[in-house]
Amino acid sequence: MMASFDSFMASYGNIVDLCLLNTLLAYGVWLALSANMFTLATGGFMAVGAYCSVWLTMKLGVPFALAVPAGALLASFVALLIGAPVLRLRGDYFMLATFAFTEVVRVIALNWDSVTGGAIGIVGIPRYTQTWQLLILVVIMIYFVHALRSSYFGRSIAAIRQDDVMSQAMGINIFSQRLSLFIASGFVAGGVGGLAAHLNYFIGPTDFGLLRSVDSLAYPILGGVNALFGPILGAVFTTILPEAMRFSSQWREILMGLLILLVVLFLPGGAMSLLTAIPRRQPSRRRAPAGSGAE
Repeated sequence: MMASFDSFMASYGNIVDLCLLNTLLAYGVWLALSANMFTLATGGFMAVGAYCSVWLTMKLGVPFALAVPAGALLASFVALLIGAPVLRLRGDYFMLATFAFTEVVRVIALNWDSVTGGAIGIVGIPRYTQTWQLLILVVIMIYFVHALRSSYFGRSIAAIRQDDVMSQAMGINIFSQRLSLFIASGFVAGGVGGLAAHLNYFIGPTDFGLLRSVDSLAYPILGGVNALFGPILGAVFTTILPEAMRFSSQWREILMGLLILLVVLFLPGGAMSLLTAIPRRQPSRRRAPAGSGAE
């Protein structure tokens, strides 16, 4: 059995690692979506965490176990700096502001040759990220989200998602709670950026652009924002589907776009809502014979 497992990991280990990384990223985006923040800043936060952790490990010799949290902390600090003014915006303006942040980070990475390697990127990054580490982090993340949803903070966030005006009238500090979730989302994205950098041996500015942010936003939406395991379903499915469609990059993009469109139109609750839509089988009741009633 161990031989079969080793053979499977040798063939599909990279896909498994990518599924786990995208699952972590999906839960990070879920933190923002839980308060109706459709953010496109994920790619920028990933870039901050990735370049910071790589610079620490390769330039300063900082241990991997310290470099990745340091990159995540730097990304969360950046989220604090941009979150204070950006969270006062709503709707499309908020999305445009977070998109602008990601583009600014990408352009900086493209031109800061001494730190980021410029357009060429950084190659030869040591591979420190292991599958078991990602699996443990996914389990911790699921437990954290479950505990958050069950807490008073989580219930207040659910109230904000339903009606922020009524929530504010009830005494909930909407700005501080959204800022806390935005910072937490940046922390997770920065950590994932550091883990991905030490998994793929290479990072470049094109790895953290708009497409990365849109893909990350699609994971929890496709799986289901209101379900605990929705982000996992969305991340795994949207990771495996492009790998299965490698024979045609054009069809791959078409199918991904069509999938997102169908889910938004027909499954507003995400793919996990299909499970609740399955009718439960009711126990059948035996009807009494017609003449068996009391006379």
